[in-house]
Amino acid sequence: MISVIIATKNRDEALRNISLPSLLRQDTTDFEVILWDASDSENSRLVAEQYVPLFEEKRVPLRYFRAPRVGSASQRNDAMQSALGEIFFFIDDDSEVSSDGLSSLEKCFVESPECMGAGLAVLENCGPSAKKISFRERLKRKLYAALGHVKRRKVHPSGSNRGLTAPPGPAEWLSGCSMAYRRDVFSLMKFNEKLQFFGGYAMGEDVEFSHRVFLRFGHPLEVPAKGTVVHHEVPGGRGRMDENRMAMVFYNRYIVMKTASQRDPLLGRIAYGWNMARSFFSMGFRHDFSAACKGVALAVRQILSDKKNERANR
Repeated sequence: MISVIIATKNRDEALRNISLPSLLRQDTTDFEVILWDASDSENSRLVAEQYVPLFEEKRVPLRYFRAPRVGSASQRNDAMQSALGEIFFFIDDDSEVSSDGLSSLEKCFVESPECMGAGLAVLENCGPSAKKISFRERLKRKLYAALGHVKRRKVHPSGSNRGLTAPPGPAEWLSGCSMAYRRDVFSLMKFNEKLQFFGGYAMGEDVEFSHRVFLRFGHPLEVPAKGTVVHHEVPGGRGRMDENRMAMVFYNRYIVMKTASQRDPLLGRIAYGWNMARSFFSMGFRHDFSAACKGVALAVRQILSDKKNERANR
């Protein structure tokens, strides 16, 4: 059985109109749905109560829980303690799962016993904030296709990741809006809650965890040929680009870099420094240089604090 886990906060409309309706349309009933809610109101609970009888008609359990802790990483860590399935499938409240999504994941794990993580293909952002694909990007994709270049989901030593819309196949990371793991994985590791230090939205949490799984088990993660998730990118939940959000960019990327550069720490740190310098000027020009400077200072302070604690615990 698959346990579909949705960690949510203050986005009852996304639950009502996107994720829960798509789960009702699945071509399998061998799953359960767990809503782990950290909302400030009762709206999401009311949505859950409306959908419980609809899922009962399909003989699919829908269970609602109030989150004791707020944060995407901690909510997922807590929610899995109540999951009953052998596969944990994490989606966002604005993830629309195709009708063959869960059955495709189940088939992927059955046919590949060595596979510890898989995720459905993620379609282009279809939300109101979606950006049109530029002429340059379209031209690059056509050139790559003509040359036979296959885009893959890769994580570079700097901690940056590429290939969200890559075609199905082996992958080094999975998106938080569509990532599934065997239960056994969580007896060895959990989502890194340090990534939510500067806010409940733990930027990079999905990349860091999935790449850690990839490195730990030595087998590629999988994106099956069938099944998709449309991530609608509903506004809200990630916060505005202030000094804390900028600090999150620098600090969280550092944590992801530490995982991604295990094979070449020096290269990882050099590439991280270069990428963060570019990010600093980009955020400064686009938003506020004063906030960017404060963000860097906050991130560096926390990185040094982590290093001090690591030395003390050795």
